Amino acid sequence: MTVLTETLDRLEYWLWQNHPGVAELLKPGLTSEEIDNQVQDLPVQLTQEIKELYQWTNGCDLFFTPFYDETLCAMPLENAIQYSYHQPYVASECELIVEKLEVPTFVMFPDFDDWIHFAICDGNESSPILVVTDDGYSRLAYSSITSMALTTLECYEQEIIHVNYDWGRLFIPNESLLKEFNFIRKRNNTAFKSDSIRERYKIDLE
Repeated sequence: MTVLTETLDRLEYWLWQNHPGVAELLKPGLTSEEIDNQVQDLPVQLTQEIKELYQWTNGCDLFFTPFYDETLCAMPLENAIQYSYHQPYVASECELIVEKLEVPTFVMFPDFDDWIHFAICDGNESSPILVVTDDGYSRLAYSSITSMALTTLECYEQEIIHVNYDWGRLFIPNESLLKEFNFIRKRNNTAFKSDSIRERYKIDLE
């Protein structure tokens, strides 16, 4: 079992114990064969991390740790494929990122308040997560999906992130907890080779 799969299983267990309303939003995962059939004609090769995530759940809402005040909701694989390659608005955003980074990308998370998150798919085992904000500035949100899952689990356990069911989002309630979140995120990013990612893609880490 990989670190990512183990972390996701721990996270799901914690959610059922503490936030069953969030756990209920997890869709059943796909088999390896189902994933391969859906992505066989894509111009990118999905990383092992992306495949593991979709084997665990084929989409979830109100789930991953927010990057500042943004909740990352993983789209079902079929929707992510459509979003990445068959919608003109997103395609134009993708082209900007690909042009700058010169690496293939895959949109796993829907945009929110004009923020768009991409998974980098460059043939490596892991997928860094890049965020592009409404001002057109790009930065690295997570050095890998594993780092994102570990950060999410730790922030849930420490009650750094809170759930607002009425608004359908996660949030960090105050500046002090935001600093704690960023400390945890940076620590986990560093553990998963954030320095090499900085050099490889020439993007900022916050």
